[in-house]
Amino acid sequence: MTASTQVREPSTAHFNKTFSERREFGKRAVAAAVLIALGALSGLQVMGFTVTLFSGICLLVAPALLLRKLSLGDWIPIALATVGLGGFLISSRLNAVSVLDQRVFQWAAFGLYFIGLLVLAGKDLERVFALATGVALGSCIYFSTKGLPALGTPSIESFWKYAYAPWLTLICLYALVLMRVSLRLQAVALILLACASLVLNYRSHALVCLGAAAVLLVTDFARGRIARWLQFAFVGVAVAAFGSLLPAVAKSGVLGAAIQEKTELQDSAGVPSILAGRTESPLSVSAIIEKPWFGWGSANNITNDVFDRGERFAARIGFDSSIDLNINWHLPNGDVSLHSTFFNAWAEGGVFAALLPIGLLCAAFAVVWNSPRYGLWGAMAVVIAIQAIWDLLFSPTSYNILPIFAVLAVVFASVHLVDRTDRAA
Repeated sequence: MTASTQVREPSTAHFNKTFSERREFGKRAVAAAVLIALGALSGLQVMGFTVTLFSGICLLVAPALLLRKLSLGDWIPIALATVGLGGFLISSRLNAVSVLDQRVFQWAAFGLYFIGLLVLAGKDLERVFALATGVALGSCIYFSTKGLPALGTPSIESFWKYAYAPWLTLICLYALVLMRVSLRLQAVALILLACASLVLNYRSHALVCLGAAAVLLVTDFARGRIARWLQFAFVGVAVAAFGSLLPAVAKSGVLGAAIQEKTELQDSAGVPSILAGRTESPLSVSAIIEKPWFGWGSANNITNDVFDRGERFAARIGFDSSIDLNINWHLPNGDVSLHSTFFNAWAEGGVFAALLPIGLLCAAFAVVWNSPRYGLWGAMAVVIAIQAIWDLLFSPTSYNILPIFAVLAVVFASVHLVDRTDRAA
């Protein structure tokens, strides 16, 4: 196998193709179907959010990595996952947490997914995004079967928000790429999905879609005539304007009673806008300051003194001191909630466990910045990257988030930090 980067555009069958071209198209179509089917095995849960049947496929093909020439972009995620696993293992021993706890080996699961994706797809983006679509399909299968009870009261809003929205977005974009729809029209599709999410009380998904659409449209209209940093300044202004306007529109009731109530509740808590409505960050910071090197093993081990310091810190940065934050800092089952993959990793596993999330954040920003390198696959790349940024900072680790983080790492490694001789001609 080779490590050559292939940014191929999908082809469609035409009657005027030669026999060899039709045969090549057929091979690519079959390969894509097989990869989607393999990715869909992630819908069959084995253990929590870390191990699925797709993990078994990745384990089977992992030895083939020895046949590949790895670039620096390949080695970095593997190294960070290894260091993170070591951090969690040390933390588990110091804090009497079982080594079989899934938070301890979550970065090992990520590393396995990453290696499996490298072997199955290499750096051929057509194959990488076929696997990503399979993972999205698998997630839909999971939430339609075993994960259905976790969605609470059945409703379109809960199904869209807690299960299907990000995954159907990827499936939709993959279908548009297969139909060779331009990036400009893919951006329009993202805007429509954002509107649907606003109506269905899923503001973060709307923000992800609108942010991705803004990047795609500004990049398309600029066409190299405007410096990249200036393009992102335009995007930043647009996103900031939307972020400022959205609360006012939401509180007016135009977008529905549910989003109006949630916005008013967050405003009453005095949550700084940079925290995206999340109240758990002060607790996370206080826990990290108390044990920065090897963490608490589990957020449930955080002491009452740290909770008190978290409340005082929250008051200093503008939270309403009359609000009982302890309610928001605990899940209904009593577990402590930090509501951030990055903060969870650092608070529970220490600074070494936080290195992989930091690396993934850097990779996501690089993918967004260099989105033109991905051609017609740019929309999928940008959506995966921006969604990963949001999930790393503001969402807890959830089902199938690890294979999608691995997809992000492969998407990054496909066009960044590759050997000069391995770049696509």
